[in-house]
Amino acid sequence: LFELFQTLWDGKWKIILTTFVAAIIGVVFSVVKPNSFEVSAPIQNGRTSVFIPYTPINDLLKINQFSLLIDQNSLFKMFIVEFNDYEEMVDVVGTSELVQKSIKDLDVDDKKKALIGFAKAFELKAPSNNEENWTLSFEWHDDLEGMRLFNDAIEQTLLSVKNDVKDSLDELANSIETRNTLTLESLNNKLGALIENQKGTDNQRLQFLSEQSVIAKELGIEMNKLDSNALSQSSNNSISLSVNSNDIPYYLRGYRAIDTEIRLIKNRTDEDRLLTAEGYVETLEKIRTVERDLAPYHLRKTSELIANDNPNDWVEFDLAIADVKSQKKSMLYVALSIVLGGMVGAM
Repeated sequence: LFELFQTLWDGKWKIILTTFVAAIIGVVFSVVKPNSFEVSAPIQNGRTSVFIPYTPINDLLKINQFSLLIDQNSLFKMFIVEFNDYEEMVDVVGTSELVQKSIKDLDVDDKKKALIGFAKAFELKAPSNNEENWTLSFEWHDDLEGMRLFNDAIEQTLLSVKNDVKDSLDELANSIETRNTLTLESLNNKLGALIENQKGTDNQRLQFLSEQSVIAKELGIEMNKLDSNALSQSSNNSISLSVNSNDIPYYLRGYRAIDTEIRLIKNRTDEDRLLTAEGYVETLEKIRTVERDLAPYHLRKTSELIANDNPNDWVEFDLAIADVKSQKKSMLYVALSIVLGGMVGAM
């Protein structure tokens, strides 16, 4: 060991020189190497108060069992999905001078791939088991520029979500209106069929009454010859009659009553016929229900409200308080250079 240390002491200037040169190289490397910053900040859905104006339309959407809801959780999920397609992020990173210089000599396909690679430096990280909020995270050569790019991309993403929600509401309103129009056409056709069916029923009744009137006139039965009191008394005394009311000849009512019934049937309007038609009241109620359906109106009013709303309030984040970590470790580079230089000199 003494001889080893004696040898190292004799070559101490070589060790010092190589260590000094290595230190200079480490300093130069730390200066020349581009710096980058890792930035992270929490992001969460907007406050509940922001979505209070949409409470009535959400109730309507739930009643009609639509999957679309305009609340803090639904819109935040839409925001996450929209951001993760990187369409807005690709557009934004293309405005960076560094990126523009990096891709200026590439062809169209390579430029697209390069932009996607730059865009993937910006992430939305899902919360871990011990966390509640999502995290904005990116690594970029300039932390301030990175924050600006991320902020612009988030604003564009929220604008896309806003337009998607507005378009969905408009499409839903149009769909309901189309459905209601088809339903009304079907119900009105049903009313027409009820009128025709009732006309047929009335014609059959008129034919029957005409024959009964002729018989009554032939028999000279002008007034009603049915003893309703006797029939009622027999029924009350539990006397079983051999015939029921359907078996009793209708002409016994007298031709005056029959002719009056004929005249009333002939003087019926289509509306009067509908009132006597089976299923008319139910069909009319359905028509009135469809005509009073205000869902398309409320959907379009909500679409207008969405158009005038500020989507930046739909999520909450603040890059001004983000955690910024420099990835350039100059002291570590210099220390490793000194150690490496000393080892080379000793060898």
